[in-house]
Amino acid sequence: MGAAGPSTVNVLPAPSPIVERVVYVPREQRGHMFSGRGEDNVFEWVEEIHSCLRVRHLPLVEQTSFVLDHLEGPAKNEIKYRAREDRETPEQVFSILKELYWSSQSYIALQQNFFSRKQLEGESLQEYSHALFALMDKVVQQAPGGMTNSVVLPRDQFVEHVLDSGLRRELKRFVRLNPDSTLLDVRKEAIRWVEEGFHYEMRERSHSVPTSSALQYRVQGQIDSSGPSDGNVSELTELKRMMRVQQEQLNELTQSLRQIQSQSVGSHPRRLGPIFCRRCNQPGHIARNCTLGQTQFRGQRGRLSHVNVLPPNGQAENCNPLN
Repeated sequence: MGAAGPSTVNVLPAPSPIVERVVYVPREQRGHMFSGRGEDNVFEWVEEIHSCLRVRHLPLVEQTSFVLDHLEGPAKNEIKYRAREDRETPEQVFSILKELYWSSQSYIALQQNFFSRKQLEGESLQEYSHALFALMDKVVQQAPGGMTNSVVLPRDQFVEHVLDSGLRRELKRFVRLNPDSTLLDVRKEAIRWVEEGFHYEMRERSHSVPTSSALQYRVQGQIDSSGPSDGNVSELTELKRMMRVQQEQLNELTQSLRQIQSQSVGSHPRRLGPIFCRRCNQPGHIARNCTLGQTQFRGQRGRLSHVNVLPPNGQAENCNPLN
């Protein structure tokens, strides 16, 4: 037998120890608490709790408990002291809270608040649009029969009451070209124009001069302290526009006066033929320079100086003082 060759053995690597990892999965985010104090909006809270209930898929009893767990203060006490059969379902609890914490303002007052809302000094375009959305939500909640133009009204209010007059003209033009646009569409265009850094009136003159609109409307709601204030910039722009209009009117008046003067000069008829004197009817001079009239006047003066005056005794005497 021949000598046996060396044998090879495959050695498997030792398995690495298994490390157990614990992953903590947090429970769904809770809604905010409602107490009925301050500026808590019961309609916003109800909508938020509704969305939480849809995600959790809880049975009816647990849904009611979930709603009660998100109440505190006067709102919780109000539900606590109601009869049990009046608070068995979430909708019953919501109905009680809506009836109790319904806005104290009337529908007319809310409409007045909405239509009188203008962009404030230092307020960004985003902040102004959010304020209009919030006011319109209150109006819709109080509207007796609902509102069909709740999308158009905030857009029109935004377009009419932004601070910059040039931006207002651009937005009105955009709405005329896009009648189905919403407030979000208009705000997007407004922010785009502001970020370009060119003012509407400057673009009309074909100048690439950065203006103060970017200073006036900071998207993040901040005011540039090194630049002019928003009110001064807006007033200065309006004054420039008025001065241009007045200058155009003055130019038109000056041109009209020149035309009238040229017409009046051309309307005088030219004198044809010789000049005749009205006193002697002789050509070549006028009555003021007539020599015949001057000669007759000197002769009359000479005759008057030799008039005989009768004295009281009846004898005629020469009254010439030279005699």
